[in-house]
Amino acid sequence: MDIYSKRLPTIKQLQYFIAVCEELSFTGAAEKLGISQPPLSTQIKNLEETLQITLFLRNSHKIVLTKEGEILKSKVTKLLNGLCTIVKSTRTNCFEKVIIGTTKTLSFDYIPFFRLFFSEFRDETEIYKHNYTSKELLFELQKGNIDFAIVSDYSNRDFSENSLLIYQEPMMLVLPTNHPCSQLNKVNLSDVTDLPLFWFKQHLNPFFYEQCDKVFNRLDKPIIRRAELADNLSMLLEVALGNGMMLLPQSKAQAKVDGVSYKKLITNQNDKLKINIYLVWRKNLKITPVNKTIIDFFHSSLNHSTG
Repeated sequence: MDIYSKRLPTIKQLQYFIAVCEELSFTGAAEKLGISQPPLSTQIKNLEETLQITLFLRNSHKIVLTKEGEILKSKVTKLLNGLCTIVKSTRTNCFEKVIIGTTKTLSFDYIPFFRLFFSEFRDETEIYKHNYTSKELLFELQKGNIDFAIVSDYSNRDFSENSLLIYQEPMMLVLPTNHPCSQLNKVNLSDVTDLPLFWFKQHLNPFFYEQCDKVFNRLDKPIIRRAELADNLSMLLEVALGNGMMLLPQSKAQAKVDGVSYKKLITNQNDKLKINIYLVWRKNLKITPVNKTIIDFFHSSLNHSTG
């Protein structure tokens, strides 16, 4: 067999193999890669068929590497690290990094899809230093201070900009642990109308405000709304005392606070309350190889990052 053989495994197959080795879970590996599980399983199956060996032993509870899999893992790790070194060494050091602004609405470090993106493009990109809202980022984009903006609910499209829906963030309901619904796996908002909801002013995000109103108006009883406090921690402490509830983006629902439970909403409400996240760039943006690769990344990952 030579280097031109069509029977050689692909780089993608080897990357997927290492991800499964590291996670020892197809679900965990798929999340790490920012893809769904079926294409991952298919690539691993194809790799085993190409090499004509069994790489993993699996049952319903866990997977383990075979002896052949352990040997391959060591060799593939060296191969991929070497390839990364080659790619880095052939790049010039004179290019300017692509500046990307990310809305403060979400915590991107807690979203596997975005962790993968920023890991893959860490050498070519730089996160905009300001912690801005989506509206502020779009203004910075128009001024040319950033190259791309990752923003929430880009409803008022500008003729001078391109946009691409890249992700949908679910909302989590934050309840006091002494509330009966905190024992449920999924909560219906109609069952928690006895608690006031900390809520934002409409002008801060008109699109999402109206999106939520459509759901609230279908509840059995009206939700009492309470003005948001200065920060999330203050509101979480109020929730812990039984003085209200919150809706938080899933990536923001990370703080461990005694007396607070994070719960998923029932499917119908969850589907209607997701926050749409868009990649936005100016139509006159110079399409360099890096910029094109970034846009292509989100185009190709679109089916796996939403929903």
